[in-house]
Amino acid sequence: MRRASLSRRVALFTTLGLAAVWAGAVLMMSAVLRSEQDELFDQQLVQTAHVLLPLVEQMQAQDIPVEVPQPAISMDEALVYRLVARDGRVLWQSELAGRATLPDAAGLTPGRVVPAPGYRLYATPFDAAGHALQIAAPLAERREAFREGMTSFLLPMVALLPLTWLIVGWISRRSLAPLRELGAEIAARDGSRLDMIDAGDWPDDLVQIAGVVNGFIARLSQALEAERAFATNAAHELRTPVAIALAQAQQLRETATAPEQVARLDALERALQRMRRLVARLLQLARADAGLGDSAEVHDLAALTRLVLAERARSDTARLAVDLPSGPVMARIDPDAFAIVLSNLIDNALQHSPPDSPVRLHLWQGAVLEVANEGAAVAAADLAGLTLRFARHRGDGFGLGLHICQQIVSAAEGKLEFISPAPARRDGFVVRVTLSPAVGNP
Repeated sequence: MRRASLSRRVALFTTLGLAAVWAGAVLMMSAVLRSEQDELFDQQLVQTAHVLLPLVEQMQAQDIPVEVPQPAISMDEALVYRLVARDGRVLWQSELAGRATLPDAAGLTPGRVVPAPGYRLYATPFDAAGHALQIAAPLAERREAFREGMTSFLLPMVALLPLTWLIVGWISRRSLAPLRELGAEIAARDGSRLDMIDAGDWPDDLVQIAGVVNGFIARLSQALEAERAFATNAAHELRTPVAIALAQAQQLRETATAPEQVARLDALERALQRMRRLVARLLQLARADAGLGDSAEVHDLAALTRLVLAERARSDTARLAVDLPSGPVMARIDPDAFAIVLSNLIDNALQHSPPDSPVRLHLWQGAVLEVANEGAAVAAADLAGLTLRFARHRGDGFGLGLHICQQIVSAAEGKLEFISPAPARRDGFVVRVTLSPAVGNP
């Protein structure tokens, strides 16, 4: 499950907070609107009652059976009224009043607006003739007016919520852009790049974080530099003693006659050969970690490949099937760096392929180098870990060769790829190196 980004969380919670405030404001506004609306309708009801009282008295006195004009509307929207005497008798009432359920006329207090089932009812004080008018307005009309008022207010406000989400999201992304830049700067640091982070014009909080990270990078850089210096010095110091010990072991092997001595000297020679290779790998690792690989000049990879192959042992080159172009293949990479990469790839292929099986080396125009060997396929899940330092997949290697290749190729702004099984096969392993070709490379 993908986690939400910080900007998305800020936008979400800010929008939810604004929505909560908006909902609270709507509730308060609805209460105020209901109160003010009831007050307005009650005032209209009182005024209507006082205006109608003399008119109804006149109609009652003249016995005129005329209903106060009202539009043809339903019962729940019509005003109803009745003229009452002091003793509570109903002297006159509108036609619709007889169909309405109203409280007892004698129980109403004059001069007050009171609630009734489905109505708001007002009774005028008794006049000089001893008459009062009781008039009732249906609540359905008030509710409809309230709904229409709230709807006309809520619809634009609801439409503003998505716009608020977009605006807050844009603001949060812009505001948190320096934080993403800081994350990218930290992610770009590794063992080959430990330069300080430039906080630039970032906010003060991020400048403090960058300062803490820079302090950590400085301490880490010192630790790695001490480690590299130790490995380099140790490799340099060991190279000569190992070479002397190997030469002595080889001389003793030539003069030994007893089978037990021969076996022991063979084992000693193999151990010293392995130590010599380890010393060479450590020296290469130190150079790779120092950034070996980039070059301001272009070099012919085909010519460099021939030189590397010429320096290798006859037993190695006998298993190599080399395919080089007739013309030069120019690319931007340090010659020593390319030689290290090519030698390590050949060593890796020879070591992990069946004995006497061929190792195919191809170099194409466009600065693409491939080294392929036979053998069991490497699982896709294991391919990504082959370049980790001291990561061993099979065999008795040191776990440094492919890591050194990765460091050098990255420094040369190239690409290192692993393909297993080999194309159109069920087994095999292919390493492809793609370097930056020189402009105008034929």
